[in-house]
Amino acid sequence: MQMKKALCILAAMMMTAALASCGKDTAETSVEDSSSVAETSAESSEESSEEESSEEEVKEPPTRDVGTIDENAITFDDDNMYTGHQMGGGGDECDIELSIVDLDGDKKLKVHALRDDPSKDYGVVKIVFNLPQMLGLENVGNIGHISVDFTCIANEMWKNDDGSESLVVGNFLGALAGNIASQKGTDEEGNLIQNEWANHYEFAYDDWENSEHSWRCETDIPALLPANGYAANDEGTTLVIMRWGQKNDVDFYIDNITFYDKDGKSMKCTPSDGAAAEGGEAEAEAEESEAESSEAPAEDAE
Repeated sequence: MQMKKALCILAAMMMTAALASCGKDTAETSVEDSSSVAETSAESSEESSEEESSEEEVKEPPTRDVGTIDENAITFDDDNMYTGHQMGGGGDECDIELSIVDLDGDKKLKVHALRDDPSKDYGVVKIVFNLPQMLGLENVGNIGHISVDFTCIANEMWKNDDGSESLVVGNFLGALAGNIASQKGTDEEGNLIQNEWANHYEFAYDDWENSEHSWRCETDIPALLPANGYAANDEGTTLVIMRWGQKNDVDFYIDNITFYDKDGKSMKCTPSDGAAAEGGEAEAEAEESEAESSEAPAEDAE
């Protein structure tokens, strides 16, 4: 009897020891597993952060390449302004400085708006091109499409409503326009004046992340709507590139102006004689006289 009792006690002691050992191993395994999971999670998080950081570091600003350049495009590589000049001042227009500059090996027509009062926004920019001189008087009425490349570069910080500042392009709003050559009038003295306008296309671009951006702006010229088209054999026909009032100082550059006929073929342009490049005073005075009595397009942009 005593022998059976002793065996029972011994068996109980061995089971207790075994359970204790098993519990210890289980606890140690659990701790080791938890530690391994934590280390793996931390490494994964670090790798993810490194990848995100790497993506941010290699982020580059937009390219100036906006598409194929046609063989008949006005590239300004010949240092000619192709009659481009400022429209006469008055109203909400601002004075501008035009020059041909080299941007990393690519020449463009630079447009720098002037602001007399630093507390005010820049006024409306208007640049005029005389189409008969560029395309030939007999060809103007056949224009079916116009394409223009723009590059904007900020020179001044944009001030946000919350007081913060950032060097960004911001808003770039304006229009490709022109006079309606088929609708003319005269003033009280009998002088021929431009009395109507056509907005071929109003553009609205922006960039709130970069200090530079490029866009290609193009539009059809309606063939069946004389009020928006060009008339042939009219010496006063123009292309007007406009930019609405701008809050901060942003230069914009014009490049690759291309005219297409109504069959979709590009039209060859003839360089100007250089008068416009030197200021085009006489033509600018004529434009000013016309602008004062013209009905300008809507220039307010939201």
